[in-house]
Amino acid sequence: MLKDQTNAEIDYAAIHRALLAGLLGNIGQKTDQFEYTGARGTKFAIFPGSTLFKRRPQWLMSAEIVETTKLYARTNARIDPEWIERAAEHLVKRSYSEPRWEAETGNVVADEKVSLYGLPIVPRRVVHYGPIDPKVSRTLFIHHALVEGEFRTGAPFFAHNQKLTEEVLALEAKSRNRDYLVEAEARFAFYDKRLPHDVFNGQTFERWRKGAERHNPKLLYMTRRDLLKRAADDVTPEAFPDFMLVQGSRLALEYHLDPGDLMDGVTVTIPLAALNQMPQEPFEWLVPGLLREKVLELIRTLPKSLRVNFVPAPEHADRAMELLQFGQGSLFDALAAVLGKLSGLQVRASDFAPAELFEFLKMNFRIVDQHGKQIATGRDLGVIRQKLGLAARATFAELPPHPEFHRDGLEGWAFGDLPERVEIKRHGVTLGAYPAIVDQQDAIGLRLFDSPDAAKAAHLAGVRRLFMLQLGPELRHMWRNIRNLERMSMNYKLLGSTDDLRGQLVAVAAERAFTPDANVRQQADYQERGGTAWQRLSEQHARISEQADQALMAFYAVAKDLAKPVAPLLELSVRDMREHVARLMPKNFVAATPAAWLPHLPRLLKGIGVRLTKLTNAGLVKDQQGLAVVEPLEKAYRERVQKHRKEGIIDPALLQYRWMLEELRISLFAQELKTSIPISPKRLSEQWALVRA
Repeated sequence: MLKDQTNAEIDYAAIHRALLAGLLGNIGQKTDQFEYTGARGTKFAIFPGSTLFKRRPQWLMSAEIVETTKLYARTNARIDPEWIERAAEHLVKRSYSEPRWEAETGNVVADEKVSLYGLPIVPRRVVHYGPIDPKVSRTLFIHHALVEGEFRTGAPFFAHNQKLTEEVLALEAKSRNRDYLVEAEARFAFYDKRLPHDVFNGQTFERWRKGAERHNPKLLYMTRRDLLKRAADDVTPEAFPDFMLVQGSRLALEYHLDPGDLMDGVTVTIPLAALNQMPQEPFEWLVPGLLREKVLELIRTLPKSLRVNFVPAPEHADRAMELLQFGQGSLFDALAAVLGKLSGLQVRASDFAPAELFEFLKMNFRIVDQHGKQIATGRDLGVIRQKLGLAARATFAELPPHPEFHRDGLEGWAFGDLPERVEIKRHGVTLGAYPAIVDQQDAIGLRLFDSPDAAKAAHLAGVRRLFMLQLGPELRHMWRNIRNLERMSMNYKLLGSTDDLRGQLVAVAAERAFTPDANVRQQADYQERGGTAWQRLSEQHARISEQADQALMAFYAVAKDLAKPVAPLLELSVRDMREHVARLMPKNFVAATPAAWLPHLPRLLKGIGVRLTKLTNAGLVKDQQGLAVVEPLEKAYRERVQKHRKEGIIDPALLQYRWMLEELRISLFAQELKTSIPISPKRLSEQWALVRA
């Protein structure tokens, strides 16, 4: 050391690296609190007089290792284990494990372990394995990069082969048979035959490929023959289409073969805006290529008493397939009719148990928003529509206004004939839209709706408003001249104001004078009906006012009796009567009650009074028996009403069922008033079968 050189200026690391070259046998790694492991497995400790005794570094080298009471290292220095590998390059031993493909770098890598005299100086590090073992690296490169498609490249052959492989996988998904795509070994052999032995990673491959493709551009292009194990003549576009047409909309189909996965089977993609327009029936048929298997499994779900008549099931499935016409109506109705014809037995659609089918035999529905983002999936279209029906209607309403069918502030029919349905294209999908006249209070407008039921309901109100606008003077006269208005107003005060009642009487009179259903779409038809409707207006007004008057008198009488206190044992029945009265007589009872049933309201309300009288005269047991019959029926009715309301369904069969329930109540609680139609629980059950699910 120079006399004027301070300790801080001395590069001890450089000195120690220089000394290490001659002391490789005297290195050690701390393996215990006081013990070090040295070359060839020796164990020693730091001599107590050493300056490193208390510091005990992880790695050290020693000038000498002597044995006294134990083996000690004296004159020691701390070292970095990286110095050892550089100093002992010719002495270290390297071993490799777990060679693997690394997609990010395009290399095959492995874990390297470096040791000196049995002492691991590099326990594990990842290294490029290609130059170390080109043969293994080449095998892994071909398998992962080319066969499994994990290589990042813009080479045309790669995209071509990937697409071809996906097409063959699609054949397997469609036919639900994993016997089309050749094994990975065959695809490996294709590349192995063409690649030279010195290609073992992405860099060497790309360098070789660019040169080879100058002489043969299609050298690495696969053909269907290279990938197909056998012919796929049975997997045709007709049997397994990529699209299906429903209500004018072209819906994409995807096929997946992954039993247990949510997407297994056939998935149809439906835009949210079109959800409410999609009927269930077309999707029951699935696709032609899977229909025979679905028919077979449906036969197997029949009750045993029926199923024994269709043995062997495969033969009957084949015979049924000859008679079925794909996509015509409901599959369950069609199959029931065909099986009935083949066997001479009565087979109903309800005899099948589609819930028991394998999931892949039920259409999977994928609902997407206007940006193509998935928002729901499932096998039950009704459940999905129930959850998203309102959102679908809102999405449809948010579509850009139609130049012809989005108009406001009209005061007359000045838009020509109105079609039942038009087609509009949004986001690449054809949607069915249903035009209607809409009520805007002091005027009318035109709008498009997403379902015929919603359009018809709006159109009814719109046409009525148009007719009322054109009969302004006559309606104002009616408003001022309503018979028995004072009495009706007094009886109606529990429900609303006099003006509320007047408005209903006038509006309903105008509607029924014009037409029962008001689904008028031709301008000439409207003008013809309107020309004679005003003559019926006064008659309708008088009739409806009289019917409303009678209903209100009966309502007031029974409401007054039901307001009186009753014994606790009778409270349950009385509560049911109060709720019953509220259903019969809402605030808008004149408009809400169908024309055919408005005259029956007084009798139905009197029936509640008769029931109350019987109940208070020791009739509790009989009343409870009647309630036990009607309560489950009304519960099912209310649930179906709620479901239909969410889905925007208007079902005349359900409306008829509701009034048949009223007649059933008369037969159970007030037989002396007599029913207007033959009624029984069995007749109600038959009517329920006609109600839309």
